[in-house]
Amino acid sequence: MTVSQTFFFGCLSFIIGVAFASFWRIGQIGILAVFICGIFLVSVFWSRKQIAAAGALFLCAAFGLWVYEAAERTHADNELQKFYGEDVIFQAKVVKEPIVRANNTQVTVKPDFVSSGKILITFDPAEKLSYGDRVVLTGTLREPESFDDFDYAAFLAKDGVYALMEKPGVEIKERGAYEHAGERAMAAIFNLKAEFREVLEKHLSPRFSSVMVEMLLGEKYVMGEGLAQDLNVTGLRHIIAISGAHIAILTMYLMPLLIWLGLWRQQAFYVTLALVVFYVVLTGLQPSAVRSGLMGGMFLLGQHVGRQYVALRALIFAATAMLLLNPFLLARDVGFQLSFLAVLGMIVLLPTVLSFLPKKIPASLSLGGPARELLAMTLAAQVFTLPILIWDFGQVSLVSVITNILIVPVIPLLMGLGFLLMIGGLLHPVGFLLAFPVGVLVQYILWVVDFFADLPFAAAHTENFPLFWLILFYTFVAFFWWKFRKKQESLVQW
Repeated sequence: MTVSQTFFFGCLSFIIGVAFASFWRIGQIGILAVFICGIFLVSVFWSRKQIAAAGALFLCAAFGLWVYEAAERTHADNELQKFYGEDVIFQAKVVKEPIVRANNTQVTVKPDFVSSGKILITFDPAEKLSYGDRVVLTGTLREPESFDDFDYAAFLAKDGVYALMEKPGVEIKERGAYEHAGERAMAAIFNLKAEFREVLEKHLSPRFSSVMVEMLLGEKYVMGEGLAQDLNVTGLRHIIAISGAHIAILTMYLMPLLIWLGLWRQQAFYVTLALVVFYVVLTGLQPSAVRSGLMGGMFLLGQHVGRQYVALRALIFAATAMLLLNPFLLARDVGFQLSFLAVLGMIVLLPTVLSFLPKKIPASLSLGGPARELLAMTLAAQVFTLPILIWDFGQVSLVSVITNILIVPVIPLLMGLGFLLMIGGLLHPVGFLLAFPVGVLVQYILWVVDFFADLPFAAAHTENFPLFWLILFYTFVAFFWWKFRKKQESLVQW
């Protein structure tokens, strides 16, 4: 193997190690056994390059196992657990943008009395706190508990949150206690984001604005539970949530549009990349948005250089870097799973899916965009994300292919008009003009969602989906892709 291939498979082995540790208790003895096996193969069979390379992969897998186990120990030994059930008074700082819901506001704070670990605070909606505020809190710390087969404690732990506190007493010590330029920049982004949200809510009806706020600004929980459930039933949740597939599809429109406007391909690539960065920043640099932007950027890179294997290697490297920083993402973050698998599906299955589609598909189906490529991307992403959707949400949409064909083509246009509305809406006459086409497109999306969600056969429930079938599905897809790739004379070259 070349150096590039060795590095790629080393990263892949690291991810496999993290995956095994995420789902099965390996323990230090197991990690040591894998490590010793790798050392043995490398040292004894050094002259036989293939066996030595296999030993190096064992070492990479052992490193992945160790990274996850080390993170687990940090979680188990967190300092906040000593105070569970205790009444405490402490100073803390708001370290994330508050999440405002209809019935409460959730704020993540970093307490001063521990060196690591954060606390998730639930307030009444009337309580107004902002990023960077220093506060004194009085209340009872509570340990996160699992419910309804959902490991809530593990979900919070992936972000370093180890305790909860409900409706504490609050005293604001200092507004905007920013310690460095980075925090001041984040505060400015959050302020701009709040202004954009106000524009959307002013010019659109509450139901329409909730869709646009979540789609463009990445704010969760602003939609009603009914609409969120209908999006899940129809297989359209990904069009609202920021994901790698979402950003990849957006770039498919931007590149041809910018070239049509007169830019060279190289210029169009950098402008598109800059717009993706702007989109991620606009969400407040949420971890989910950063991951989605990074993974969507990997697909854009592959499209730019014309070789999807470059995108595949870059995607695996990006996933390795993210898991190295936070190994809990792989098993505990659905957004990471869906973004990674959707982009992976686009990279490895796009040529295969394109070969099965008619050579000509009317561009009118995608509002003038690359209809055939867009449909192929959507189907490739759906194939790879379907099992995870079944595994995590316990249901499979039976109408998702149809609804995605009807909805995905309008998303780039809607997002473009939405961005113009947010910016132009600061000038009131322009805002009212732009609100009309945005409203028409959102109305069309909601009509499709409502119509298909009401069908009795829209979704099938799949409770207790076995992990074995999940692994078997991806093994089958990998085998099918490998056979087809071999038959087509290595469509993806190494």
